[in-house]
Amino acid sequence: MLYPELKGTALDAYNKMVSKLYDKARTELGLEDKNLSFRPLRPEDIGLANPAWSLNCPTVNAWNTVISGISISDARFVGISGVFHNEAVGEATQVRIKRMGSDIRYWDVTHVRNFDDNIGYADDPVTMDQNTTLTVDIYCTTASTLVDFGFIGAIIEKKGLLVSD
Repeated sequence: MLYPELKGTALDAYNKMVSKLYDKARTELGLEDKNLSFRPLRPEDIGLANPAWSLNCPTVNAWNTVISGISISDARFVGISGVFHNEAVGEATQVRIKRMGSDIRYWDVTHVRNFDDNIGYADDPVTMDQNTTLTVDIYCTTASTLVDFGFIGAIIEKKGLLVSD
């Protein structure tokens, strides 16, 4: 379920997601927190070529694969904790997230357009380890390129991959 504010259940889920990402990074990379960076999710972290959310949905009333089997970079741990959605009525209605080829989440995103900030915070965030494959499908009722729709989340990575702090 997606909530309109990052508080209560959604905040608890977000904090647990971040803790899980830190735990995985510490364990798999053998690094202390001082050698890890925490930052917001960027489009490039989940396979988009440019630093802008642009998701192509060419097929009407069907699932469209908008991120196709990308591999999360080495020494990077990804958490997706929700979506922002300010597209026109009906363009994007459902999100399906796959990790290593298996469906792990379905989110109904239709109502997020009506939230005050057009952001929906999940009570069931998704985490992906380094070198894990990610696929994202969006059910679209119109053929379009979604440019006012994207994902929110957090990244824990080895310091220096993107920022040095």
